[in-house]
Amino acid sequence: MKGSVHRTGLISLGSAVRIRPSLPNFEKMKKSKKFITRTLLSIAKRFSFSGLNKLILFLHCYTSFKKRINRKKNTLLFSNDLDEINSFEFQITSQNNEDGIIEHIFSKIPNKKTFVEIGLTYNEFNTLNLIKNGWEGSLIEIQKDECVVVQSLIKHFYPKSTVEIVNASINKKNINEIVFGTNNDKKIDFFSIDIDGNDYWVLKNMNLKNVKVVCCEYNHWLGKDKKKVMPYNEKHVWSNNGYWGASLLALDDLMVSKGFCLIAVDSSGTNAFYVQKNYSKFFQILSPKKSWRSVGRFDDKESASRIRENVLKSSFLEINN
Repeated sequence: MKGSVHRTGLISLGSAVRIRPSLPNFEKMKKSKKFITRTLLSIAKRFSFSGLNKLILFLHCYTSFKKRINRKKNTLLFSNDLDEINSFEFQITSQNNEDGIIEHIFSKIPNKKTFVEIGLTYNEFNTLNLIKNGWEGSLIEIQKDECVVVQSLIKHFYPKSTVEIVNASINKKNINEIVFGTNNDKKIDFFSIDIDGNDYWVLKNMNLKNVKVVCCEYNHWLGKDKKKVMPYNEKHVWSNNGYWGASLLALDDLMVSKGFCLIAVDSSGTNAFYVQKNYSKFFQILSPKKSWRSVGRFDDKESASRIRENVLKSSFLEINN
């Protein structure tokens, strides 16, 4: 189903296939000890995304969002033997230390402060710090509750912002329509994608000629020596079993073929950053094998062992030159 994009408006462009536990669900919220809160939540649940529902979500997320955007820089690095660009890392509202890398990149590259980000959690995403600093663009997310609450929070904390919120399921067929609409010459300074599965195939089909910087997640469980990618599957649902995405070497091969150079891999071993070749003179060009890292900071030893075993048994495609 197609729809038009409106500034700070919502559109629906697909059914949800990805489950992200970022917003507390109503069942958990109903456990509040305050009778009035329990009552309001039980009423709001009946009215789907009515005004009352939106208000409850906003109030529930207000404090954590405010704390996040006002927190001090966290400069803790997650691994050793890093590249020079990792010295600029810091975290405010990104998941890891992407905030610092992004700030450093755009201190070097001329820009008009425009972005598109696909995949987010209401108080933790790569462009939230950019919005805080006056950037404009589009946030695209499959979960409607995330869209509703982030729209309300941005409108409240940054009333002059014209960031548009798009509720959509992204795939390789609709990526260009949703990002560019009828304006194929639209220029994007920063593009970030994290859809937990088909990222490689979406990037492969996306028109990147007017994008300066791309941030994409790679699957560190696939190692540094293989060009492997999950087969395209629009019904894929992310699970913490290692079966998702693509190896850094596969992503690098794709991005190089599209005229980009690898300039950063964050110290947590999560995201890789690419710039168009004509801006590569401002940075050290990295080798994906040498700069690859695997930290898995959210997994204990038992979970990591289970994930590695599942990866070995899973059917990934081998990308050949």
